[in-house]
Amino acid sequence: MNRKITEQLFDTIADADERYIREYIDAQAKTPGHGRMKIRFAVILAAALIMLFGTISIAAISPVIGHFLANLRSGQQAVMQNFNEIQAEYAVYIDDTQKCEGVIGTLNSVILEDHHLILSYTFDWSGLEEAQDGSFHTYFLPWFFYITDGENIICQSEYTEGLHTQTHAGDTGEELSMVTHIYCIDLEHLDGKDLIGKELTVRLLYAEGGEGFSSTFTPETCFTDRNWNIDKTYNFDGHSLTLNKVQESALYITLFIDCDTIGHNEDAYAFILSDELGNDYTAYPNNNNTTDGYWFTKPEAIGTRLTLKIIQSHMESDQYGQITNDSYEVLYELPIELNFN
Repeated sequence: MNRKITEQLFDTIADADERYIREYIDAQAKTPGHGRMKIRFAVILAAALIMLFGTISIAAISPVIGHFLANLRSGQQAVMQNFNEIQAEYAVYIDDTQKCEGVIGTLNSVILEDHHLILSYTFDWSGLEEAQDGSFHTYFLPWFFYITDGENIICQSEYTEGLHTQTHAGDTGEELSMVTHIYCIDLEHLDGKDLIGKELTVRLLYAEGGEGFSSTFTPETCFTDRNWNIDKTYNFDGHSLTLNKVQESALYITLFIDCDTIGHNEDAYAFILSDELGNDYTAYPNNNNTTDGYWFTKPEAIGTRLTLKIIQSHMESDQYGQITNDSYEVLYELPIELNFN
């Protein structure tokens, strides 16, 4: 996403002081590895909705963002349904409440997967003087995440780099100074099964080596990812695309795609994933698309078929920068058959 589109999105977000969104975006832009403003809708919407609004209903956002708002709504519903279903069997319930920098943080639960840890955290900043007028600043919440085994850091996320974040959909009340986030942190080179029975510590800090929240837990079970090797190549309008693998985790679907000309920041075409019910899910690129793939929200009920769509955006804005059209045209559809035998 370029700077012009970023500015347009600032203008379309209702009832928000854009200074607070800029705090997050500016920090992301300065983070090592982000390079030349690698900010797309994934970061803009995360900043505006997840990191900023917290408990505000997505209905508060200007309806001109029709397509992306619809994707966000269906994605949020799917994440929450999947999260609620796996909690009973896989969650380690912690309920550990601490206070730091005037913010009260509670680690509700942890879920271990093959490749990720899912953390449910509730933050309450109502006691902060800066929040008395209803304001929110991104520095209210920690940005540094570390999971340790003894003295060893086994995985981490600094400046929320590579961290999937979802606001708990149940937090839709009028209290705007408390929010529950679901954080999905990448285990990187580790296998989640190897962490069963180990006493681990999660540390959420406001600065590297600084203060924050720290809790220990011992996972007793692990959600097993499912993988399908596809290894199919498609040709479209001079573009060559190879779909290597599909991976299903607890909350997300990752597609490993080899294509140099579609789905990147400056490309003319992008990806959308659809389920059997016709729900669309926006593609979010990982740090390295080729090796780490594109992740999508996992549909509420995965059937035997998904559809990867190649789309062209028709986004337009008026003279005031308001987005008047965020529709897109589906140019090509790639059926993905999933064998559950």
